[in-house]
Amino acid sequence: METLELKKLLREIGDSVHSMNTIAVGLSKLKIDNCDIPEGLDISWKPKDLDKSKKKARRYAEKAAVIYSVESFFEYLESISTNPLWIHDEINFKGDDKKAQKVHNFLSKIPAIKRKNEFLILSELACHWRNKIVHSNASRAKLSSNKIDKLKKMKEYIYDNYHHFDIDLALKNYEEKKITLKDSSTLITFLIKSARLIDEFFFRELSLDNSSSKLVYNIYEKSDFIRIFKQQDSEKRDRQISTYIYMNFPFLDSKYLEKIIDKIKTKPRP
Repeated sequence: METLELKKLLREIGDSVHSMNTIAVGLSKLKIDNCDIPEGLDISWKPKDLDKSKKKARRYAEKAAVIYSVESFFEYLESISTNPLWIHDEINFKGDDKKAQKVHNFLSKIPAIKRKNEFLILSELACHWRNKIVHSNASRAKLSSNKIDKLKKMKEYIYDNYHHFDIDLALKNYEEKKITLKDSSTLITFLIKSARLIDEFFFRELSLDNSSSKLVYNIYEKSDFIRIFKQQDSEKRDRQISTYIYMNFPFLDSKYLEKIIDKIKTKPRP
């Protein structure tokens, strides 16, 4: 099972990674003897040094993929923790801390992630890397020395288990404000893995009996639902209510959803 929040994250990150890889493949095939601008593409493009332009374009794609994926991860954490069925109010994406710190705080409370230091630290590193790309010289984003030491102690394990990801080289690239396809794709992979573990935690902790009242309350807070709910009694209104519930909570048991729908349909309108 996957929450709608995870499905959205996977779709957005998947598109980002696919685009990054497509650009990398396309650039690899671009040669000096076949780089004329295609007919119908109304742009100005006259590279003085094709190889240099290709490297810059690839770096741009790699940076963009990290930025987009991290932003999607921020949105996932915020939306999953405000899901009506999320029962751990103390685990959220609120507060005035920097977003990288809020990511660390959130992930450190998920038992399966807490046991995997590489997930916890490398997900945070992805956030810092995003900040360094966006804010350049103004960014002071960095991991603590303690976390860097932990990564270095795990470097052989990470290299052997995560597509030969070289921690020393990655940290060097980070400090030098560089990024590679390996850095981008591996860090994004850790964001996905962390999100999947959060989703597993969500379903494992889910208690329908304890969550039903909270679910109904939160539904009544949605403006798009209220427009449906306030309609006059009719078969159309009942169908729209059922459709809304099933579309927004497809991962829940249908019998449970029918009880929620019946409770909603019989509730007096304001």
